[in-house]
Amino acid sequence: MDKIAEIRSKLAAAAKKDSLADDDKLRELGLDSLDIVEMLLQLEEEYDIHFDDVDMSKLVTVKDLLDAIKSQLK
Repeated sequence: MDKIAEIRSKLAAAAKKDSLADDDKLRELGLDSLDIVEMLLQLEEEYDIHFDDVDMSKLVTVKDLLDAIKSQLK
Protein backbone atom coordinates (compact mmCIF):
# COMPACT_ATOMS: atom_id res chain seq x y z
CA MET A 1 0.00 0.00 0.00
CA ASP A 2 1.41 3.39 -0.89
CA LYS A 3 1.77 6.09 1.75
CA ILE A 4 -1.21 8.18 0.61
CA ALA A 5 -3.51 5.15 0.58
CA GLU A 6 -2.24 4.24 4.04
CA ILE A 7 -2.84 7.80 5.29
CA ARG A 8 -6.32 7.88 3.69
CA SER A 9 -7.09 4.65 5.55
CA LYS A 10 -5.91 6.18 8.85
CA LEU A 11 -8.00 9.27 8.18
CA ALA A 12 -11.06 7.13 7.50
CA ALA A 13 -10.45 5.21 10.72
CA ALA A 14 -10.14 8.49 12.66
CA ALA A 15 -13.45 9.59 11.15
CA LYS A 16 -14.97 6.17 11.89
CA LYS A 17 -15.80 5.65 8.19
CA ASP A 18 -15.15 2.74 5.84
CA SER A 19 -13.98 5.03 3.05
CA LEU A 20 -13.69 8.71 2.20
CA ALA A 21 -14.35 10.73 -0.94
CA ASP A 22 -11.95 13.52 -1.89
CA ASP A 23 -14.71 16.10 -1.59
CA ASP A 24 -15.79 15.01 1.92
CA LYS A 25 -15.52 17.96 4.28
CA LEU A 26 -13.31 17.26 7.29
CA ARG A 27 -15.69 18.97 9.74
CA GLU A 28 -18.60 16.86 8.46
CA LEU A 29 -16.51 13.79 9.26
CA GLY A 30 -16.31 14.94 12.86
CA LEU A 31 -12.66 16.00 12.62
CA ASP A 32 -11.97 19.37 14.18
CA SER A 33 -8.77 21.36 13.81
CA LEU A 34 -7.25 19.73 16.90
CA ASP A 35 -7.85 16.27 15.41
CA ILE A 36 -6.17 17.37 12.19
CA VAL A 37 -3.19 18.91 13.99
CA GLU A 38 -2.74 15.73 16.02
CA MET A 39 -2.84 13.66 12.83
CA LEU A 40 -0.30 15.94 11.13
CA LEU A 41 2.02 15.68 14.14
CA GLN A 42 1.74 11.90 14.05
CA LEU A 43 2.47 11.87 10.30
CA GLU A 44 5.47 14.16 10.79
CA GLU A 45 6.96 11.70 13.24
CA GLU A 46 6.05 8.60 11.26
CA TYR A 47 7.20 9.81 7.82
CA ASP A 48 9.89 12.34 8.85
CA ILE A 49 8.09 15.26 7.18
CA HIS A 50 7.17 18.76 8.39
CA PHE A 51 3.98 20.84 8.10
CA ASP A 52 5.27 24.16 9.44
CA ASP A 53 3.76 26.17 6.60
CA VAL A 54 0.35 24.48 6.44
CA ASP A 55 -2.51 26.95 6.82
CA MET A 56 -5.09 24.94 8.77
CA SER A 57 -7.91 27.17 7.50
CA LYS A 58 -7.21 25.91 3.97
CA LEU A 59 -7.66 22.26 4.94
CA VAL A 60 -11.39 21.93 4.28
CA THR A 61 -11.77 18.65 2.39
CA VAL A 62 -10.10 15.26 2.43
CA LYS A 63 -8.37 16.24 -0.84
CA ASP A 64 -6.99 19.43 0.73
CA LEU A 65 -5.47 17.45 3.57
CA LEU A 66 -4.08 14.73 1.30
CA ASP A 67 -2.61 17.35 -1.06
CA ALA A 68 -0.83 19.02 1.89
CA ILE A 69 0.55 15.64 2.89
CA LYS A 70 1.57 14.74 -0.70
CA SER A 71 3.52 17.99 -1.00
CA GLN A 72 5.58 16.96 2.02
CA LEU A 73 6.21 13.38 0.86
CA LYS A 74 8.05 14.41 -2.31
